[in-house]
Amino acid sequence: MTLEAQPTTTTPEVAGMGHSMKRKEDPRFIRGRGEYIEDVVLPNMVWMDIVRSPYAHARIKSIDATEALAMPGVLAVITGKDLEKAGLHWMPTLAGDKQMVLPVDEVMYQAQEVAAVIAETRYQAADAINAVYVDYEPLPVVIDPFKALEADAPVLRKDRGEDKQNNHIWHWESGDAAATDAALAASDKVVPIYVYIPRIHVASIETCGCISDWDPIASHLDFHVTSQAPHVYRTVISLVSGIPESSIRVKTHDIGGGFGGKVPVYPGYVISIVASLTLGRPVKWIEDRMEYLSAGAGQAWDRHYEA
Repeated sequence: MTLEAQPTTTTPEVAGMGHSMKRKEDPRFIRGRGEYIEDVVLPNMVWMDIVRSPYAHARIKSIDATEALAMPGVLAVITGKDLEKAGLHWMPTLAGDKQMVLPVDEVMYQAQEVAAVIAETRYQAADAINAVYVDYEPLPVVIDPFKALEADAPVLRKDRGEDKQNNHIWHWESGDAAATDAALAASDKVVPIYVYIPRIHVASIETCGCISDWDPIASHLDFHVTSQAPHVYRTVISLVSGIPESSIRVKTHDIGGGFGGKVPVYPGYVISIVASLTLGRPVKWIEDRMEYLSAGAGQAWDRHYEA
């Protein structure tokens, strides 16, 4: 019997053009074989939970973690002052600015991270955050962006310098203003519009979460995270921690929704890395739904447009 070679074909159907492609990942998902951060369990792993501010603006007078540290399974409590000693209390953002990892003196929004508790189990950490006592002095709050620009509004970003007297952070221009004004002036009709887009949240099915796994022998960090931008994460982690990028591996597993909200690096991620560096053990953190919606991933500010 002779088998003759069959001619190859380059029709659009075979080349993958001109028709819908079948999904390849469905079989393992519908059989429960997806791998999300919640599914990843590493040897000797511990858990982290976060103490959050009930105030939108307040001065931190003191933090007392004595009772929490005495609870079963609790290994450490990390505060802003702890991070300040290592220069880790601020981190860069994707917009070229910087943001707090943990506050040292003031909280600036409700549910902001104030301290972190690391314990042997998830439930021990969750119990212990209620035993961290923070003495707050409430400060004036403003929630309207236009009122925030008024002369008597409380100034939040004092880190921008002692002469910072207002909340105006960004000014950006593009194009030729004079030519634009001339074009509008010469138009037969000009239609002015005002557009307001309220604050939104991406509300993914899976909240933010990570596992920081620092190997003190190999001086290597494995960072498991639900992220859309692993290379950005590696760069930011290196900038914040001082660990060379060549010694950092960022691993993304399956992601339960992102929509851009899982591109930035969030404070909880950096805190978990600090905890792993401190303890020499894998540290897992997953925010709950309330944390995610109140201070978590991908919140967008109010937008006011004049066109």
